[in-house]
Amino acid sequence: RSGTSAVALSPDAVDGLVPCEYTLAELLSDAGYATALFGKWHLGSPIDRLPNFQGFDEWFGIPRSSGESVWSVQPGFKAAGGKLEWVQQGVKGKNSSNFLEYDVEARRRIDANITDMAVAYIAKHSIDSKPFFLYIPFTLPHSPPLPNPAFDSNDRTQYQNVLMEIDHNTGRVLDALDNNGIADTTIVVWASDNGPETMVAKYVDYGAQSDSGPFRGEFPSAWEGAIRTPSIIRWPGHVQAGRVSNEIVWIGDFYRTFASVAKATHLVPTNRAVDSIDQYDFLFGNQDPSNRTGYMFFHSSELLAIKWKNFKIHINTIENARGAVVQPGQAAITAFKATPNFPFVFNIENDPKELWNLYFGDHWITEFASRQLFAYELSLDKFPNIKAGSKTCPWEMSTHPGGDGARASSLSPRRQSLADKEGSFPLSKKLLGEARVESLMQIGSDLTAYGIEL
Repeated sequence: RSGTSAVALSPDAVDGLVPCEYTLAELLSDAGYATALFGKWHLGSPIDRLPNFQGFDEWFGIPRSSGESVWSVQPGFKAAGGKLEWVQQGVKGKNSSNFLEYDVEARRRIDANITDMAVAYIAKHSIDSKPFFLYIPFTLPHSPPLPNPAFDSNDRTQYQNVLMEIDHNTGRVLDALDNNGIADTTIVVWASDNGPETMVAKYVDYGAQSDSGPFRGEFPSAWEGAIRTPSIIRWPGHVQAGRVSNEIVWIGDFYRTFASVAKATHLVPTNRAVDSIDQYDFLFGNQDPSNRTGYMFFHSSELLAIKWKNFKIHINTIENARGAVVQPGQAAITAFKATPNFPFVFNIENDPKELWNLYFGDHWITEFASRQLFAYELSLDKFPNIKAGSKTCPWEMSTHPGGDGARASSLSPRRQSLADKEGSFPLSKKLLGEARVESLMQIGSDLTAYGIEL
């Protein structure tokens, strides 16, 4: 929806979030929070799309990816006049400035720099009456996994070394909360945006890299190993210590959830589609089930899979190259896409490796899982997706994006006209057939869980 469906590979590309988007940092800032980001951004490289123009009072880090740091040691890069990414810093209302070229040596030390700034920020703001939102996206363990010299041990692989460093840096942040007396009044969320990847490149050890455990595949794909990541949440007195859940939560659900925590649900936009679901009762109350039963996985704007409860439907898959082709770099990125004749259906609970296709025996699952896809395609009629590289938002902007808290994707009743509209619901019709899509238009009550009211 946000125009970030493709990763910009050129420093001059117009990439990232459109300035008219309303980020979590902007929402919390409007709710009275101080905001800061120290780490990897990768949500826009142009000067007006960096964090200090997207709701953060201050930031320090890299605008794109650590993968660019190894360009400095690649044969021919300097001779060709190549330009490295910069570590940058900035404050709200002013343009960001270049701090340091992001070469291999800077890559080794940046997470220590990030942690130093986070610890100092916590100490400074712990004595303020104003609450704060601090986002710390560490650059590790993204490739190249180069540890700080203090953790560079020959007894471990480089990937193992960076895991040690991540653990140490996380501990420093938690210690800062304790040392400044705000641990009991601070929510800590520790999460990952995607599963592991295999990297073959300069400065990357062969073997002993990341692993997806019992699950199949790696980033970027929709296999369970790519999209299923752990998350740890701490809020003393609100989160039950030692509680473990296998429920589905999308990282974007923190948007509405933190709006609830900040008593700022009235600031959640109603003039656009907001897919986030409020998980306050599940995370901080006594509710066992998540408020989310499924999710859809896209890559470069193409739908790969739909997850519903413990089932997964694969419409397209990403397969690593085989045979005579040797693929350096991130294997899943340089792989090829394959489209099965019929969708693959797996029960992840019983088949975590996604080996046993249940489609012909249990294709009833396809209809129930695909209702969220139908709801998504229905919402596009009112709220078209932002195109990558766009400078404007397709919806009509109000004076303030916030509203009365109503779901952003509620639609007026246009059932049959939409169903008959040529080109409507292409993915849903492919999975369910035109007759079933038309039938779904008549049972809007079943779609309210996905934010759609017919």
